[in-house]
Amino acid sequence: MQKQVLGGNHMSSVGNEMPFVGISTFCKFPYTRTLEGVDVAIVGAPLDQGVTNRTGTRYGPRAIREASQIYGPFFQAGRGIYDVELGRYKLAGTRIIDFGDVAVAPMLNELNLDLITLFIQEIIGKGVFPITLGGDHSITFPVIRAFKDTLLNIVQFDTHLDFMDDVAGIRVCHANPMKRASELGHVKGITQIGIRGLLNPTFITDEAKKYGSKIITAERAIKQGTDWVLNQIPEAENIYVTIDIDSLDPSVAPGTGTPEPGGFTYLQMREMLTALPKKGNIVGFDLVEVNPLYDPAGVTAQVASRLIIDFIAAIREKKIVD
Repeated sequence: MQKQVLGGNHMSSVGNEMPFVGISTFCKFPYTRTLEGVDVAIVGAPLDQGVTNRTGTRYGPRAIREASQIYGPFFQAGRGIYDVELGRYKLAGTRIIDFGDVAVAPMLNELNLDLITLFIQEIIGKGVFPITLGGDHSITFPVIRAFKDTLLNIVQFDTHLDFMDDVAGIRVCHANPMKRASELGHVKGITQIGIRGLLNPTFITDEAKKYGSKIITAERAIKQGTDWVLNQIPEAENIYVTIDIDSLDPSVAPGTGTPEPGGFTYLQMREMLTALPKKGNIVGFDLVEVNPLYDPAGVTAQVASRLIIDFIAAIREKKIVD
């Protein structure tokens, strides 16, 4: 039997409305491998073979999806979800699906990276916007690689520059996705926001500067504010955004592999992300390094899921206006 719940036109069975009931797709959006008629596809990349410190990010996509369940019942058909701070609905009419996970295999890292690229190519080949849930930051390189026919500028929110050439001979791990991305012919520039701490030695910063990366430290971004940060980002036809959750302060997002004090609050990050579509056409984004094994209260995954909703809503609103 169908029953109206939460008001409006949202019709669903009572059981499916509860956050703790049902399959944990992102925000309870339908799980399907069909891309026809879809605007946005959520993809999980549950990989942590690229970490150099604390493992557990393979469980990140599942944790983010589970945390997002609380928002699912409040999405209303055709209207989206009401944001009381904005005083309006957002994501109205946006057709979002959960496309499931890349079927990664332990110990087969090169194959896993290739599978991620193929997954994203399938999605963008249908004109669908991809959101990738990590997994460690190594997953960003194969995602960017999938956009080989699109000239891109990259905006990275992170504590670390990720420009190390290799780690003990490993050339694709979470310490070097930006270095690998900088070697791709379709990547035309990188802006790195939130950089801080003691894990960015000179040989790494020199690599980033040699490439021409625009480096914005967390302290300067916080002191100067969002408008200043946006002015530092070059105008670009197409932008890919990668969000490492450790760009947030550990007091906000403790569940990550390499936390560092001095990061952004949720509100600071939200303000930057929701303003970013002004800089160009955003073609996709990922959110990586959520590690639920170090997130006992689930707050890191909760913040991650909320930022994803905020960001995709801002991107979609810009596309509708354009």
